[in-house]
Amino acid sequence: MLNFVIQSFQMKDKAIKRAETICAQAIKEKKNTQPHQMSVCFSSAFRFDQLSDSIKAFENQPGTHVYSRYGNPTMESVAAKIAALEIAGSDISAHGLLTSSGMSAIYLAVTALLGKGDMIITQANLYGGTTELFNKVIQPQGIKLVYIDLSNLEKVEKALRQKPLHKIIYLETPSNPTLHCYDIKALAELASRYHAFLIVDNTFCTPIIQQPLLLGADIVLHSTTKFIHGHGASTGGVVLVKEKTLFHQKIWQTMKLIGVNSNPMDAWMIQLGMMTLHLRMERHSENAFLLAKYLSSHPKVSHVNYPFLSYHPSFEIAKKQMSAGGAMLSFEAKTDVSGSKKMIDRLRLAAIAPSLGETGTMVLHPATSSHLKVDPELRKKEGITNGLIRVSVGLEHIDDIISDFDTALKKV
Repeated sequence: MLNFVIQSFQMKDKAIKRAETICAQAIKEKKNTQPHQMSVCFSSAFRFDQLSDSIKAFENQPGTHVYSRYGNPTMESVAAKIAALEIAGSDISAHGLLTSSGMSAIYLAVTALLGKGDMIITQANLYGGTTELFNKVIQPQGIKLVYIDLSNLEKVEKALRQKPLHKIIYLETPSNPTLHCYDIKALAELASRYHAFLIVDNTFCTPIIQQPLLLGADIVLHSTTKFIHGHGASTGGVVLVKEKTLFHQKIWQTMKLIGVNSNPMDAWMIQLGMMTLHLRMERHSENAFLLAKYLSSHPKVSHVNYPFLSYHPSFEIAKKQMSAGGAMLSFEAKTDVSGSKKMIDRLRLAAIAPSLGETGTMVLHPATSSHLKVDPELRKKEGITNGLIRVSVGLEHIDDIISDFDTALKKV
């Protein structure tokens, strides 16, 4: 292969003879065959044959390649694939941008749409990192935060009637880590009535289980680090938008200026994981449902949060907008905080790790990790108790997963 590359380089330009020039110039290679797997474009910038081509590209940047912070073929292809999943089975279109993380996707979407004096209406039972971002970064920019129960549509409508012109309803459903579900369609209708935007974090479900854009959401976010990639080897996020003008004039324009874009290697890793996403989500959901049923009947477990358990408060909403229960659950054992921590330490198959959505089962103690910086009283009010344990149920054999938790619970 090396000999072929050298020969093709030599044949292209007989005038290039000096070692320094050969080293400095990029290889330009024409291929008669296409690779079976997606190629990766690692270039940070893109060259033009004529200055006039460069001028045209800068005058009409969306869809052209100038600089990888503005857009890159690899990242764009992967974002388009995720967007296609979000609207699969429909006639609508969607547009996507890959970001460096799930948190940067949230920051991009919010700051692209809101400014000083505007408002975010959201739930109190959010992922702890999102709450911290809103309180410590977004609120100091002069953006008002309203935390309310998003299942109470009268309260939501009252908040929407308030003075700020530009508003967002920010929704996480199911919520992390209490697995509460909210009615996306009803909230989308309210948002539309009052000219607000509805943003939905769809990380827990992925488009395989839930498609918020088809239920009326304006923007959907994912941490691709989790289920979409699914193997714990890539960090990223994605912003997905229905309306083309909103995407280009707000989301893309903001992204290219603040530089929260992903990179070609992470994008390639994401698309590799996506090839098995539908299979993984099916197995994740099957295992999680069986583990939830086992835990709910265990004498040493006080309660289990899983949206597809018939007694779960959000069961009817979950069944309406989700095709399966997903991989995530949380539960509390009949013991004190010390006992819960000891139970976690006795797990052998499940990994203690601050992430989710990977092939292996993972556990987290929210009060001392993801929600450590959230006010303790707010945590308690929203059901994020000191004894709550979050589980991302993996793809192992269900008997091995149950056996691991059974052994740990016996010693509580």
